Amino acid sequence: MPREPTSVVSLGNRLSAFAATMFAGVTLACAPDARAQDMDFYRGKTLTIFVGSDAGSGYDAYARLVGRHIGRHLPGNPNVVVQNQPGAGSITMANALSLGGQQDGTAIGAPQSSVAFERLLHLLSPQGKAATFDPTKLNWLGTVAQDTFVVLGWHKSNIRTTDDMLTKEFVVGTSGPNTDGSLIVAIMNKLMGTKIKLITGYKGTAAQLLALEAGEIDASSMAYATVATLRPNALRAQEITVLLQIGREKHADLQHAPLLSELIKDTDDRAAVSIIFDKYQMGRPFFAPLGVPTERVAMLRAAFDTSMKDPALIAEAEKQKLEMSPLTGAQVQTLVDRLYASPEPLVRRARLLLGTEK
Repeated sequence: MPREPTSVVSLGNRLSAFAATMFAGVTLACAPDARAQDMDFYRGKTLTIFVGSDAGSGYDAYARLVGRHIGRHLPGNPNVVVQNQPGAGSITMANALSLGGQQDGTAIGAPQSSVAFERLLHLLSPQGKAATFDPTKLNWLGTVAQDTFVVLGWHKSNIRTTDDMLTKEFVVGTSGPNTDGSLIVAIMNKLMGTKIKLITGYKGTAAQLLALEAGEIDASSMAYATVATLRPNALRAQEITVLLQIGREKHADLQHAPLLSELIKDTDDRAAVSIIFDKYQMGRPFFAPLGVPTERVAMLRAAFDTSMKDPALIAEAEKQKLEMSPLTGAQVQTLVDRLYASPEPLVRRARLLLGTEK
């Protein structure tokens, strides 16, 4: 029986199938080489961690801790250096790295947590315009520690209990008008009816603690990890007392001290305060710029997560008394996205409380 003629359509289908098979074979053959090349990207290179704070600061300490270990957990084991680029609460560094910095994965940032929310809360510039980057578009790698801020009393002052803080006039010292301590004081006076006089100009937390101990001020406010590092004996002896804590949930060591949110009665005010202070979950964050290739972001995130479980890093953190409560890059990204999705009326209420919107 004579063979039926092959139609043009049938022939075309066969040729397409043959071409697809050949393409798939080429792709499968090339993919391992492409992956191998990217996995080998960091070999012989230097990864720079840009810190948006001064050398010797808490942010600097955490950045250098990560810098001493993360290179071992990246394919190719790059050299890692830390470079300080302070200015405008880390906005200078974040702007430079986001817009004009290295976009290939050889530079990452370690900013102050507030920088991620400048476009939302406008703490450092009118309408937040100083921040020229979009925090929701950065590649967040994770955070080493979540912060819990506290208001501290001194056993020789008139402010020794939470009730004293709520009923008596007293003086709090901080370093500057836009610091976390100053913002906490402003919100307490507005929402809780406290009668706090604020004195600014103390150069850092160590100076604030000295002023507290000398009786120059009645109370101070700082990250709990800071006072636990600088004055562990005074905390144990209850010479320094924690009157109030500010965070999303209570610190494990501070179950006795109330949260600021527990003392605010109005539901909308509590929600607005949550927008302001949920940034403490950011703690000590790290990010890669927007332009870094996806596969290298994945490598950096994996290396960061592995570093957080590295016994050598953990032992060094304990030796330096650097508290660790890490979050992954995905968890930090979720936090940033959630806060930027807050209803505008609540965001405006938060700005009004902060005095950044009239």
